[in-house]
Amino acid sequence: MIPISKLTANIKKELGSFFSTEAHTSVDLIRYINSAVKALCISKSFWFNKYSYTINVVSWQTEYTIPYQIQTFYVLDSSWEEVEMLWFEDYHKLKDKSNCIMVEEEKLITTAISWAYTIYYVWFPPQVFNDEDTLEIPEHFADTIVVKAVYYWFMDIKAYEKAATKETIFNWMIKSIATRSSDKKPMQVKRLNKSKSSVF
Repeated sequence: MIPISKLTANIKKELGSFFSTEAHTSVDLIRYINSAVKALCISKSFWFNKYSYTINVVSWQTEYTIPYQIQTFYVLDSSWEEVEMLWFEDYHKLKDKSNCIMVEEEKLITTAISWAYTIYYVWFPPQVFNDEDTLEIPEHFADTIVVKAVYYWFMDIKAYEKAATKETIFNWMIKSIATRSSDKKPMQVKRLNKSKSSVF
C-alpha cells in the first residue's frame, strides 16, 4: 500500500515546486496519480489488478450489469467448467445460445439456465480522492507512479518533449518490473536432456 501523501510530496519535489501552492493543486496531483495508476494497469496485468466477480443469472433475465474489464481471462460456471465467451457480433448470430455468454464492456448477456458465473478479469484498483487516502498497490510501484504522474503534468502544460522522456522512462520501468514478475524463480534450472554439460 502507498500513502498518497508520499506520492504527492515526491511529485512536487520532482516538479521543483515543493513549497508551491499554486503550480500544482491537490486536485491536479490526485488526477495525475489516478491517471498514472490507470496507465500502469493498462500496460500490464500485474497480480494486484486481477479480480473475480460472481454473478447469479436467472431464467427470466438475459442482461446483467458487470464491472468493466480491461481484459477478461475466462468465465467459469458453478461446476468450475469454462463457459464459451463471445463478442456481440458472434453471440447474436448464433441460433442456439444456451451454452455461451456474451461479455462486452459492462454488459453480460446469457439465455442459459439459472446458474452462477465467476468472471476473472483485469481492472483498476479503487481511485484515490485526497492526501489521506492510500493507494492499493504494492510499495515498489511508487517510483513508477511518480514518473507517470509527472508525465501527465508535462502533458498538461504542453511540454511534449519532456513528457516523451518520462514516457520512455516509465516504459523501461514497466518492462523491468514485468520481467521480474514473470520470473519468480530465477535459480530454478530445467534440464531438457541427459547431458550435464548442456542446459537449456
